[in-house]
Amino acid sequence: MTKTDQAVADPIDTVVGEAQFGDARRGHARVFVVAWLAYATALLVSSRDLFTRMVYEEGDAATVSIQVLAAKDFELLVGNYSRVGFHHPGPAFIYVQAFGEWLFYDVLHRVPTPWNGQAIAILLLNAAMMALVLSIVHDWYPSWTLVAGLAGASLLFLAVYRELISALWFPSVYFAPFLVFLVAVSSVVAGRTKHLWVAALAGGLLVHGHAEFLFFVPSLGGGALYLVWRRKLAVAAKDWWMFGGTAVVFAAPIMLNTIVNFPGELVKYVSYGGGHGIHLPWTAVSYTVQFWGPNRVAGIVVFVALFALVVLVARGEKLVASGVAFCAATVALMSVYAMIGIDQISEAYIGYFFYAVPLFMFLLLLVGVTQRAGGLRFVAVGLLVVGLVVSGLTNSLANRRHEMVGISATLEAMAREAGSRPIVLERRPHEAWAEMVPLVLGGARSGIRVCADDAEQMELLVTAAFVCTPGELESGARFVVSRKNAGVPVGQVVGEIGRVLGAEQSWVTVVG
Repeated sequence: MTKTDQAVADPIDTVVGEAQFGDARRGHARVFVVAWLAYATALLVSSRDLFTRMVYEEGDAATVSIQVLAAKDFELLVGNYSRVGFHHPGPAFIYVQAFGEWLFYDVLHRVPTPWNGQAIAILLLNAAMMALVLSIVHDWYPSWTLVAGLAGASLLFLAVYRELISALWFPSVYFAPFLVFLVAVSSVVAGRTKHLWVAALAGGLLVHGHAEFLFFVPSLGGGALYLVWRRKLAVAAKDWWMFGGTAVVFAAPIMLNTIVNFPGELVKYVSYGGGHGIHLPWTAVSYTVQFWGPNRVAGIVVFVALFALVVLVARGEKLVASGVAFCAATVALMSVYAMIGIDQISEAYIGYFFYAVPLFMFLLLLVGVTQRAGGLRFVAVGLLVVGLVVSGLTNSLANRRHEMVGISATLEAMAREAGSRPIVLERRPHEAWAEMVPLVLGGARSGIRVCADDAEQMELLVTAAFVCTPGELESGARFVVSRKNAGVPVGQVVGEIGRVLGAEQSWVTVVG
């Protein structure tokens, strides 16, 4: 080849390479859009009563909705409350809920109550997370049939472990971002460093969601960055900028809260970590294996068999090999965290996010098998069909929720009794806060001033904006929320509130 030929060939090769890269990028975008629409449709059809049924929150959901009010004014800098006395690091998920309430309830008027809009936003976020997983795998293995098979496998998994992507309870909400985080860091270490921004996105959501991820995300993410440096993997400048920019967006509200409300929440996590005992190693391992099967014995069997099979098919497959390594690291980290980071080791909900690990392992196994056996097109499509059918028959993607009855009628009765005075609420016993908070929330939404009388215990639940001032405590109309099993009500009963299904209701009485 002459120099002239070389000069002509190089630009042609460059143009062809850029065209192929552009086609691949558009292909991954198409996978994401199609998968997102598919998951979103499945979730929204399963929970279609969100568009017609009036839902009034109770308990934890009501406390978050009070924070949503602040988020809609862009005033929220912290996450949801923790039962141990602090707020989790950041408000990202609550801003997602606020956006859903604003869009679907305030603007479009497509849902009958504000919470329904919040729920739809979380369902759409989870659908996007699952779509990101499939688009990353498609980047490695550009096959629509493989994507269909992985989607079907995920639906079957979610039919067994329900509500992991359909519930609005935060322990379930962390599942999908953690799955994305695992897949993204595995892809980065395997060589696709363009997925760094995805790892930052999922990691940022997780850190905002719960203080426990201040342990998991830096450990796994830091390990991934170390391997990128150690292996001298090429990272484009734009990928570093996207990674850094995403990380800064999530770090900003945490840092701002630390400055504005110094010293913020971070120091509270340190004091909590030293405030409880350490569990025995076998107790921590027992906690970890419960997420691998219907019981701990079956969990051990599934754990050993699944790791053995994935290791068997991982040879020569960079993403599979990287994925199984990160899953193993996550298992070790989970056992360590269960030993030193969990106070109530009997509470499985703290680790619901960990269900992402066995699901990722199942997906890796499917990827590895398909790369070693041809002609699995019909198996992949069959998995998708079976997954859709099982999800539909079991209603496993439906949003199930507790809700309160009697809120509107009781608020109206209290307003009549109070006249122009603020409504001051107290609870008997303390556990009646779960019924008290919805009344505070209902008052805020309807323009009626309802406040909690105990700042020491209630500010964490209703925020400082809805704790009674000294003037309100002196001049307000006082009401008591008391559970019926606590004895005879104090004062005249003006309303009854409680959960729809089965739970004993509470009285709301006027005092004096």
